[in-house]
This record gives sequence, structure tokens and C-alpha cells, in this order.
Amino acid sequence: MRILASQDFNFTVINSKGGMLQEPEVCLLVGFESQMLPILLDIVRKDCRPYRHYVSTQGYMPGELATPSIVETELGGARFYMMNLERFEQI
Repeated sequence: MRILASQDFNFTVINSKGGMLQEPEVCLLVGFESQMLPILLDIVRKDCRPYRHYVSTQGYMPGELATPSIVETELGGARFYMMNLERFEQI
């Protein structure tokens, strides 16, 4: 977010936590002119790389005593949903 702001991208932050892993996620709503798309994609590709992480599961596997399972999962990365807007106003 710091790099986006330094490149004059304006955005709104929506924080959430949920899903199976209960890991925090951040959604950014970014409004920009179409010629800025390559710059935005370059920033995100460099700074939002997926990474491997070990998390404790909520339940127990059948046959296990009171030891929670640890699973390796991939976190991070980014998803893009883009749409063309007829009008955009920042107030």
C-alpha cells in the first residue's frame, strides 16, 4: 500500500478475516486510468508474491490423540477483478 500511494494510486482498503484458515486478507479498491495498468501490475507482481506457511488445523485427524495437525499451505498473492467504468469521482 505504501508503494501504491508513492506512485499516486488512490485506493480504499477493506480488511477481512475468514475462510477455512481464518487468515487476515486485505482487499484494495483501486481507481486508475487505463494507461496506469502496467505500472499497477508490476508493483503487485513484485510485492504480492505467494509464500508457503504452516498453520494449525482446527480439528483433529481420526486416530490422533490431543495433537492438532499442522498443514502447509500457500498464502499471499493477489487476485484482480477489473471493470471499465463510465465515470469515477473521488470525493
